[in-house]
Amino acid sequence: MAVSARRRPSAQPRGGFVGFLRETYDELRKVVWPTPPELYRYTVIVVITTAVIALFITVVDASLQELTKRFIYGAFSGQGGGISLPKIFGG
Repeated sequence: MAVSARRRPSAQPRGGFVGFLRETYDELRKVVWPTPPELYRYTVIVVITTAVIALFITVVDASLQELTKRFIYGAFSGQGGGISLPKIFGG
């Protein structure tokens, strides 16, 4: 004989879209919002950090680009001929 499964009532009844908006409003009331001086300070920190990271990525990108160009076009060999496969493989 099969045992029938009974549904358990949900912990909280669904409120639909209006219930969602009400809960969202209630949660936003609990948030501790930063003061204007704190907000300014945090904004400055984010802008400076972003600028430093962008500068770092730019320097690394330019360095790797220059290194790749010198490797491909042979600036390290002094002859301007680039790399030669027989020299690499002992030929």
